Amino acid sequence: MRLQRQLAILFQTIFLVSVLLGCSKNNLSAKTTEFLTYEDKNNHFSINYPSDWSVDTSQKDVSVMFDAPKESDQDIYTENISVTAFSLPVEATSPMENYKNGIIETVKKQSPGIEILNTSSLTINNQPALKIEYKGKRDNIELAYQMTYVFKGKMGYVMVFASVNGDFDKYSSTVDKIINSFKVTN
Repeated sequence: MRLQRQLAILFQTIFLVSVLLGCSKNNLSAKTTEFLTYEDKNNHFSINYPSDWSVDTSQKDVSVMFDAPKESDQDIYTENISVTAFSLPVEATSPMENYKNGIIETVKKQSPGIEILNTSSLTINNQPALKIEYKGKRDNIELAYQMTYVFKGKMGYVMVFASVNGDFDKYSSTVDKIINSFKVTN
């Protein structure tokens, strides 16, 4: 029970930081074919991202954030993917599905009014992963989110894609390529 409480607190913190960081006011295109590799040697992961997306490592409590390019001056939100690495209090040995309900409860507590759209288990580069899609309103903007969790040993990683709700599908192919490129490097 203590581990579940610690994980719940950790998920709450990661969720809140991800939501707050995803609230910049520009919008970006996902159309590109060339990908570059970002490697974080301190947190032991690598991930590919479109060459026309910007890389931001200055955000507090986030390992890296990738922002899509702005489509026009009228865009109100910058679609982005953040990656956060965090230490787990003990090694994660349970199946990823066992963490789903705790993560969903935490997300709902942190952001009342969100709607969980879908959850699914998947594998990313031989690592079990959990994907949670949801939507909610932030600063009067309907946003869509996709959170993908990966645990390996005592490390956890969460990748959060945030977009204007109506633009989610436009970015899905690119987001899938980015998320599926994620690798734990140790």
